[in-house]
Amino acid sequence: MDTPSVLPLPDSIQGLPPPPPASLDPFLDATSRCFARYGVRRTSVQDVAQELGVNRTTVYRQVGNIEQQIMLLAARDSHRLLSTLPGRIAFPIGPQSVVELIATLVRESRNHPVMAKMLADERDLIGSFVARDVTDLMERATASFVPLVSLAISTGHLARRDPVALAQWLVRITASLILIEPPGNLEEFLGELLIPALTPPEPPQQSRRRRLR
Repeated sequence: MDTPSVLPLPDSIQGLPPPPPASLDPFLDATSRCFARYGVRRTSVQDVAQELGVNRTTVYRQVGNIEQQIMLLAARDSHRLLSTLPGRIAFPIGPQSVVELIATLVRESRNHPVMAKMLADERDLIGSFVARDVTDLMERATASFVPLVSLAISTGHLARRDPVALAQWLVRITASLILIEPPGNLEEFLGELLIPALTPPEPPQQSRRRRLR
């Protein structure tokens, strides 16, 4: 196997780029299989070419070197995951559905074949990717959460909080749990603090009736 390049990424692809065109899916699928099999550090362009049954020149021309393939794959799979958020949450959006959504995102991310391989064997690489790309990814993820929590707050199903700040907190909680698995049951771990924090207060009349019973 060729030793993959370790040159820094060009400025044009620092941070997550827009989602790559669907025509690159066969190349990125092959990249994903190689990363999951060999690890990111041990995968070469030649490995990807062999996986596809093409020559290295074709791979370079379509998806670039290994570092560029990492970024394209991360962009594609992150966009795919984030674009599904509205369809993954139960309506009306309440504290429990937020907990369930975050738990689902954490599990799916940790079970992604490439992420699972990196968590098992290449944790140091995760740190370098986070340091380089985390700001852009956090902004994209936060933008996906804001409309959902804004709707829930406006309809009274979540406690009144700044929707952008709340979305940022939820994204950071999700990211930390992807990197470090919590002890015990994931939903119970999340619900211990999120349920009280996200539950709106009872209306005064309802609270008064409850006290009089």
